[in-house]
Amino acid sequence: MQEPTDLIPSLQTVLARGCKKRCPQCGEGLLFRRWCKLREGCSVCGLKYLENEGDIFGTLVLLDRVFFLIPMVVVFFLIPASALWRYIIGSGLLFVLVYTFPNRMGAGLGLDYLLRRRTGDLADRSSKS
Repeated sequence: MQEPTDLIPSLQTVLARGCKKRCPQCGEGLLFRRWCKLREGCSVCGLKYLENEGDIFGTLVLLDRVFFLIPMVVVFFLIPASALWRYIIGSGLLFVLVYTFPNRMGAGLGLDYLLRRRTGDLADRSSKS
């Protein structure tokens, strides 16, 4: 289902599409060729995902710090060193950090898309135009 081009999707919609590894504009095209190899653009609506590869680096760093680094620091400073739970929780957090990388990258791409649309940087441009 195509969205009208003048309607900017909500933050929740864009983040959900990104987490599902779908195009932030139409929600149908795939973001990745392989596990974390980003496609150049959407095969359905023609949106070019990133002008520069480093555009979503800041968002990824923020997401990593909020969801993983801060809990990891809390676990290692609040749980005694002799406790096995410290290593189990730390290993679990590390596993989740690696496993969810494409989803977090998709959410970062969705946020980047939303910011570009709202600031007028994207203004309905696509690689097909």
